[in-house]
Amino acid sequence: MGSGRSIDHVVVAVRDLDQAAQTYQALGFTLTPRAMHDERMGTSNRLAQFAAKNFIELLEVDRPDTLARHDFAASPPLFSFGDHNRLAVKDREGASMLVFATNDAEADAARFAAAGLPSFAPFSFERRATLPDGAQVTLAFSLAFVRAPDMPRAGFFACENRSQEYFWKPAYQSHANGSTGITAVYLSSPDPKRDAMFVGKMFNAEIRSTSGGYIVACGPSQVLRVLTPQAIAERDPSLAACARQTAFLAGICLASSGKHEFIPAAQAHGVFIEWIAT
Repeated sequence: MGSGRSIDHVVVAVRDLDQAAQTYQALGFTLTPRAMHDERMGTSNRLAQFAAKNFIELLEVDRPDTLARHDFAASPPLFSFGDHNRLAVKDREGASMLVFATNDAEADAARFAAAGLPSFAPFSFERRATLPDGAQVTLAFSLAFVRAPDMPRAGFFACENRSQEYFWKPAYQSHANGSTGITAVYLSSPDPKRDAMFVGKMFNAEIRSTSGGYIVACGPSQVLRVLTPQAIAERDPSLAACARQTAFLAGICLASSGKHEFIPAAQAHGVFIEWIAT
């Protein structure tokens, strides 16, 4: 399956970033130092980068009073990264946003609009980061959001990383658990065909049926698995109570250099993690 767009990262919204970092480090992840987004976003993060050039973003809304709120009635409408995650974590911890890689956020925003998807003007920001040698650098990003009215708990955007040379560092990509990259993301959906078609429309991705739902191609080597709540609960019983009428991002599959293992969402701040040995 070679259509669609590659997954850049998954945002995991947590209530206490320090506590979540301890959990993920205990699971064998190497994390980047804590970094703060600007006041409009009101968030801070730590990342688990992978050699395949994708990552998990642990995110805390630590300044809820400063962040910009959604304003879908504005012209152009405003989608707020911070507000989406503020609302998500009020409900539950877990994966809140699926992010696709791009070299041109403006072009993707235009693509979404042309496809008839609820879209927004690109949002650009900078933040400080600490390199493995302790040096401080400035990272810059541009984001193109798209909103699925039927999936308010699942956010989607394309991320243009404008500081590649500073961002990706091998020292942050070596993990005791052997993780080398994201190969799949799981979306629990009461209507898998509807939601798979929405995501597929973003980048003209191939969609095929599978047991319990549909698979959306994400570039040459990744997929989004859109499954019924029942299929997700069979995979992770700890998510059975979350099987409501609203779709949500449920799990992440990682390629591993050394093991096949499954960690339920109850032990990983609301998102299950599975490793597939390669």
